[in-house]
Amino acid sequence: MIAGSNSVEVMDVAEHLVAHGWPEPVVVKTPHIAVERLRSRTNPFTLAVLLINQSDPETSAAIDMCEHIGCPVIVINGDGSKKRAGQVVSLSRPFIDTDLDQALRTLGLLTR
Repeated sequence: MIAGSNSVEVMDVAEHLVAHGWPEPVVVKTPHIAVERLRSRTNPFTLAVLLINQSDPETSAAIDMCEHIGCPVIVINGDGSKKRAGQVVSLSRPFIDTDLDQALRTLGLLTR
């Protein structure tokens, strides 16, 4: 799942993941919808990329929900001071494909 309101950024991340062999991701625009999708899934997402406003309390709720269900998370512009048991990686903007790849490697989701 990718959550973000910037269509270009969401498309770039989605294309990058698909190029690595991932299926086409579910895309949502708000943290509220992300939380709803996370709650309604019977199987957890393999990965959540959150490109959404970090000041919104629903963003924290989405991260907490992912952790609870065992879904690794890449948070763009997340609070790096809040370390979370290896399931959450924060990236800062601007980021490039190699940064995204390193985040995936850190989560154990990319081996090459």
